[in-house]
Amino acid sequence: MATTDSTMHLRETQERDYPYFRRLWNSVVVALLAAAFIPLIVIGGGMYYYTVSVIEERTLENLGMELGRHSQAIDEFLSERTLDLKLLSSNLGLKHLTEPGNLERAFSSLQGEIPCFTDLGIIDDHGRHLAYVGPYDLLSKNYGEAPWFKAILERQVYISDVFLGFRNEPHFIIAVKQNTAEGFWIIRAAVDTIYFENMVKNVLGERSGNVFIVNSDGDFQAAPGSVGEIMEQGELRYLKYFEGTRLEKTSREILAMTWLKKVPWVCVVKFDRNEIYRALRNMRTVAGAVLGLGALIIVLTVLLTTNYLFTRLETKRRSIRFLDQQLRHSSRMASSMKMAEGSVLEINESLSNVDLVLNWLKELSHRDLAKEANQQELRESLDQIKSEVSRSRKATDMILKSARPSMPIIGDMRVSDVLDEIVGLLEREFRFNRITVKRDYPEEAPVIRSDSSQLRQVFQNLILNAITAIRKDGQITLQVRPEGEGVSVSVSDTGHGIPNEMQKKIFDPLFTTKPEGTGLGLSISAGIVEKLGGKISVASEPGKGATFTVVLPSRFRTTKDIG
Repeated sequence: MATTDSTMHLRETQERDYPYFRRLWNSVVVALLAAAFIPLIVIGGGMYYYTVSVIEERTLENLGMELGRHSQAIDEFLSERTLDLKLLSSNLGLKHLTEPGNLERAFSSLQGEIPCFTDLGIIDDHGRHLAYVGPYDLLSKNYGEAPWFKAILERQVYISDVFLGFRNEPHFIIAVKQNTAEGFWIIRAAVDTIYFENMVKNVLGERSGNVFIVNSDGDFQAAPGSVGEIMEQGELRYLKYFEGTRLEKTSREILAMTWLKKVPWVCVVKFDRNEIYRALRNMRTVAGAVLGLGALIIVLTVLLTTNYLFTRLETKRRSIRFLDQQLRHSSRMASSMKMAEGSVLEINESLSNVDLVLNWLKELSHRDLAKEANQQELRESLDQIKSEVSRSRKATDMILKSARPSMPIIGDMRVSDVLDEIVGLLEREFRFNRITVKRDYPEEAPVIRSDSSQLRQVFQNLILNAITAIRKDGQITLQVRPEGEGVSVSVSDTGHGIPNEMQKKIFDPLFTTKPEGTGLGLSISAGIVEKLGGKISVASEPGKGATFTVVLPSRFRTTKDIG
């Protein structure tokens, strides 16, 4: 039965250990994960933010440079076409160009190089056609009131906005003025808008996006169909001149624009933001996957490692707790055997008395039992045997009660009752060593809620130590006093006392001053008191005895509850 109780107690101890270490395991896991992830998030987030910023900055910078190259290509196209007209007019002259067939040959030569013109005309200083080649009937038209004609009066070269004119089709012209002694004349060429739009569109190369050109009023000068139609007014209106490249970003698009140098037009490129930042999105996906994989590895490593370590720790703690229980049991048995000596002597005396009575009964059996005197002696002898048996049974119960391991049970109890029980067990020891016991209890003994079996072991050790310290002829004082919300119990003796240098080590495991001692009694007692939420202390002066004081709470509290 004792083995079964010990096994059940060990199982309960192990079950209490498990959640204790699991709570500690949770704290350690959280701390390790925080130590791993906080630097990872801070450093990785900082590097990611820096990398994204650099990539965005470089991307926008490349877009600006690309737009600069696009606008330069358009400017070069207009400059080259203007130069073609300048060379043609200056080299061939008005007279040659107005002779029949010469303008047609010049136009064919221009078209053979780059087929970008729809017609070519020579106009005098009154706006009249002197010669014309092209698909339209414009030879009889007068441009004296045309806006482009008025504009070129004040300059040598003029590139117009897109307009309809006499042909009633969108086009723009490049006009070059040549001065003569009699006045001036103009060579004028209309640029093929389809060719120009294709050329503008192709400057993007393989990059996806929409490129278009608008004037300062926001009218399209060249535009693909997805953006708008030529001469329509777009979203960009009333633009003012600015240097360099301007970038405008929205949630879905990036707009890059710059002014052309040869004509007051703005070259605009509209990019799809998702397409532009495709590489950045890919990088984010890869970074997220790497971070997720790294986080998974960290979490698994922390969980598996700590779980393994804490499983080992739990096993070790269970072994230590089991060893602690064995040591407590050994200490209890050692002190119980000390207490049982008196009970064994009681049993021995009872058996001796029974033996004497039996010998007397044997002698009495040879007498005449019919006599009343002999029957009276027989009855008295049997009563004495019964008394001695009862006395032995009581002594045996005391031995078993002091030695039997009991399950920890928290309940209402009086410390004075436990002390009286121990004194009763040690009564013969006190009588043999001529030690008196003084009980100093309050009239109404305080009731506390604690474990009486474990407190019995504590006070049993303290009283036995007091007997050992006194040896012969002395006094043990047991004092119980209310202490705040609990109770204070003092065990004082008139022994030789404890040296000051030993008082600090007296509760250490395996520390003893007795040759036959194990050094476990006070250490185990201190552990029990601490687990019950109390405190134990010692006060002693060499030669004047020692006082051990145990302070217990009115309600059972663990050291965790106290902390």
